[in-house]
Amino acid sequence: MPDIAVWNKCDNRCVMCTNMASFPAQDSGQYSLEWQIRKMERYLRGLGKTYLKNADDPGFVSLTGGEPTLHPDFFKLISYFRRRLPGISITLLSNGRRFSDPGFARRFLRAAAPPFAVGIPLHAGTAALHDRIAGVKGAFAQTVKGLGNLLAPRSGPEVEIRLVLHRLNIGAFRGTLAFLRRAFRGLRPYRVTAIHYEIEGMSLENHARLALRLTDSARAIGAAADLIAGFPDLRLYHFPLCLVPPALREKCWTTLPREDRCYPAACRRCRLRPGCPGLMKEYRKAFGAGELRPLCS
Repeated sequence: MPDIAVWNKCDNRCVMCTNMASFPAQDSGQYSLEWQIRKMERYLRGLGKTYLKNADDPGFVSLTGGEPTLHPDFFKLISYFRRRLPGISITLLSNGRRFSDPGFARRFLRAAAPPFAVGIPLHAGTAALHDRIAGVKGAFAQTVKGLGNLLAPRSGPEVEIRLVLHRLNIGAFRGTLAFLRRAFRGLRPYRVTAIHYEIEGMSLENHARLALRLTDSARAIGAAADLIAGFPDLRLYHFPLCLVPPALREKCWTTLPREDRCYPAACRRCRLRPGCPGLMKEYRKAFGAGELRPLCS
């Protein structure tokens, strides 16, 4: 099932956003409720290629943006997708700010019947750094409150807190993990996902500010292994296994489609290749593949 951009506007201006600057300038009419329904019905009938990304994966749907919660018919869309895709896992990717409204959060919790998940990025454990990366003052307070509103009930959709790592926040990684332990202690379980940033869209435009090598990212993760051990479900995205400390390799997941990753010559004899996420192709263009250290014995 596909990744579906349900809205092209956003109330954040994240420095590492993977959308192009031109994306929010598009005509929002092509993201209307009627248009979204038309596209999904066409897709379900197999009437040609409707969605561009992950269209051939039958196991899930990702609702992305922009910021999906800003869609004027957000709850109608959620209800429609849930009804037309019974049993299919749906993941909503959001900055979490609108969930700071308790009424909005409660309405979402009622509509997001399982299997359903929501992924929300937290850029840092402090307002100053989070807001700097999000590009909006006050975003941190709303995101944290929104996460709290989603996690407070005993049941609800799965919540994934995403830590997108780049040069601006890698030094705060330990502090961000410590903040999560404090801020959401006693609430229902959630997943933490540490993601090495993807180089596309605004992330590519801002790369001089964001540039971070995988070895440096993996080193910070290894240095926080003691804190990582305290999270029941913490995952690592986009990390080649050879760069991650052995004790953390089981936490590495392959999430990118095959066409977006590669296995350079150094990987040919590596015994870990069958289960390795490989190297992001855009990363290789920016940094090369010299950091890889194949494990051959």
